[in-house]
Amino acid sequence: MSLYKQFKTDEKYEVDGINIEYGTGTNNKPITFRIARAGGSNQKYLKLLESRTKPYRRQLQNDSLDLKVAEKIFLEVFVDSVLLGWENVEDAAGVPLAFTRDNAIKVFTDLPDLYNDLREQAAKSSLFRAEIKEVDAKN
Repeated sequence: MSLYKQFKTDEKYEVDGINIEYGTGTNNKPITFRIARAGGSNQKYLKLLESRTKPYRRQLQNDSLDLKVAEKIFLEVFVDSVLLGWENVEDAAGVPLAFTRDNAIKVFTDLPDLYNDLREQAAKSSLFRAEIKEVDAKN
């Protein structure tokens, strides 16, 4: 397989996003998160990360930035530039949650493993390759 087929990503998928499913909700419909790539062609992510970390650059370089501050910055950048939407997400009581910035921050704060998994998915260039999406479309 050529290097281009192994590594070339599709800018459209990196910006417009892909769907990641996590089982079904109480309504038996798929719980879906739409994420853009954290990096690559997603200039919104890159610019937002740059602007939000700029005041802390010296602390980041010295590994002296408070962990809670860093986590808050990265979570907000993720929600504002990578997370594009969701479907069938419910709160702990099974009540449907509208996709809003505040709801996303609450869900990811309550469920850090979900946030970490989505963040890892958004960083995987392989999920945004055109060849992968073409194979998925055929299936």
